[in-house]
Amino acid sequence: MAKNFRVCTKDKGKKNLALRLYGDFDASSACELINILNTGLKKNRKVAIDTNGLRTISPFGLDLFIPRMTSLNSGQVDIEMTGRFSHAFQEE
Repeated sequence: MAKNFRVCTKDKGKKNLALRLYGDFDASSACELINILNTGLKKNRKVAIDTNGLRTISPFGLDLFIPRMTSLNSGQVDIEMTGRFSHAFQEE
């Protein structure tokens, strides 16, 4: 994992969860975020992920994360990417 990657979580109530990403997003960071989502989605139906705190994004990290996020987002969960890097997390 990128040594400076971290995720701050905030339960927004009413089954909403907000995540803020900081540092460098690589493959290990993608796995960490997937684990956080798997845990958070057990009790939340909407997740907002803010990418403003990221410095760099690894293509390999995106290759790991995007398919998993897409499969989670296609169910009963709404995952919204926000911030300056939100476009990088969109499936092409």
